[in-house]
This record gives sequence, structure tokens and C-alpha cells, in this order.
Amino acid sequence: MRWVRVVGCCMGLVACLVTIGCGGGSGMTAGPVTAPSPPAGGVKEAIHEPVQSRGIKGEDPSAEAATSAHISVGDCAVLGRLAERRTGTKLARRSDPSPPLSHCRLSGPGASINAYLDTGFAAHQRYSNRIEETVQFGFEDSAKVPHPVPDVGERAAYDADASWIPALRSLLAVRGNRWLTVTISVAGHSNRQLRTEAAVLARAGFKLTAGG
Repeated sequence: MRWVRVVGCCMGLVACLVTIGCGGGSGMTAGPVTAPSPPAGGVKEAIHEPVQSRGIKGEDPSAEAATSAHISVGDCAVLGRLAERRTGTKLARRSDPSPPLSHCRLSGPGASINAYLDTGFAAHQRYSNRIEETVQFGFEDSAKVPHPVPDVGERAAYDADASWIPALRSLLAVRGNRWLTVTISVAGHSNRQLRTEAAVLARAGFKLTAGG
């Protein structure tokens, strides 16, 4: 009867395998695999959230976003009249009011003045980068490095947010996310006089564009 016991064992083993293959045992049940339901309340998983791009210095897009502030045609006319009074020269005006880089050009006999307003992304940071680069490349020549100008840009240590570069006859200044550049050339005016006139125009430019 030994062969009876061997057959019985084999049949028992086959029955066990069939039961496991059909999902039996240990409380497991057979059925199709389904995808997990989305979280309640419409909350998205973090991995699906859009990633905001940042500047090379880690600028925050929400804090340093571009704005619509610009030098309008009317602002350019005001700057033109101011420059005429101060230089004693009749000036023609040409305006490009389109943000984020608007432009007012004033020109006349022996005079050329340009005011640029940059309100693009991270204008303040880009101003700082420009000043740093200017110092690095022109440190051996005082005419090529920035010289601080008071009461023009934001309040900052050492008036660092407004700079006059003599070799370029340019004043660069920043308030918030508005970077204003004034370039000026007037026949017969010294470097000090040009810096003074550029500062007057820059202050006026910031005031005119403060409302965006």
C-alpha cells in the first residue's frame, strides 16, 4: 500500500499549489490592480507642482518680477523740458515707452541725453551685477569705476544704489525693481556738471515712473 500513500501525497501537493495560484490563503484575493485614487480636495502631489525658474543668483521670481512701469511719452516730454531749462539748449524728443525697457532720447546742438528704464525680471540684481563687473574691469582707472551719488537711488550703505561712471558719462541707479540709466553729453560741461545734471534727471525719472 506504499504506492497509495505516495499518490495521496502528490495529490495533496497539487491541490495546495492550485489553491495558492488562485489567490487562496493568507486572506489574499484575486483581482485586477487599480491605480490609487487622487487625494481628496483636489490637492496635487508635490512632484506634479510646476517648478519656478530662478536667476543665476537665486532671485525670487515673485519678489523680483518684471513690472509695467515705463517712461511714457508724457514723462519724456517732462524730462525734455527739465533738461532744456537746465542746459539752456532746445532739445528734440524721441520716445519708446514700451516696457520692460523704455527709452527717452533728448538731442540738440552739442547735447545728447538718454534715459532708459529697465523694469525686467530681477532688475535690481542685474544692476548690482553690472556695478560689480564695472569695478572688476576698470579698477585701475578711476574714470572707469562707479562713483556713488547721494539722494538718487534707494537708501543704501555708501549710496551704493546710484553710481556715476565718468568715462561713460552715465549714471546708473536703482529703486526697487526699477533700474534707471541716464547718459549725458553737453558741450562745455565738466564731469561734475554732467553728473549733477544726470542726477537731477534721474530723480525726476524715478518720481515720474513711481506709479508704474
